[in-house]
Amino acid sequence: MWSYEKRLQYPINIKNPDPAMAKIILSQYGGLYCKM
Repeated sequence: MWSYEKRLQYPINIKNPDPAMAKIILSQYGGLYCKM
């Protein structure tokens, strides 16, 4: 048995979080409420 650890390839630092932009990006990737 093995465990899967989900990590980014390189560390990122978010200085100014922007919820509106995050919502747009998630919708482009087929996020939580994706309508196809």
